[in-house]
Amino acid sequence: MARQAWSEEEEDTLLTNRTSLVDLRVWRTDNGGFHPSYLGVVKNEMQVLFLQACINEIHIEGRIKKWKSDYHILDAMLRRPGFGWNRNENKLVVENEVWNAFVQESTLKFVFNFV
Repeated sequence: MARQAWSEEEEDTLLTNRTSLVDLRVWRTDNGGFHPSYLGVVKNEMQVLFLQACINEIHIEGRIKKWKSDYHILDAMLRRPGFGWNRNENKLVVENEVWNAFVQESTLKFVFNFV
């Protein structure tokens, strides 16, 4: 059940849908997570907007896991001296020598997806 890469519009829609579900509070569990059935609701909304995309629950769950992974990588970087965030351009800011030192000592093998 392979799927092509997500378009920016699809990702924006997915993020908006999840945000609206957080606001509703109906889809949240006592421990702060989402009820499993929320994936079906999001899938249906995505299928209405993107008829040709063939987006299923597994694709949505995979994209969310990717976002979480990316967030944790960025969070780890931003906690280190020399790393910053450009709010105007929404991107990581770091001098080359700080980056090179980070890459040399990093135990985050998956961080190299950002290079």
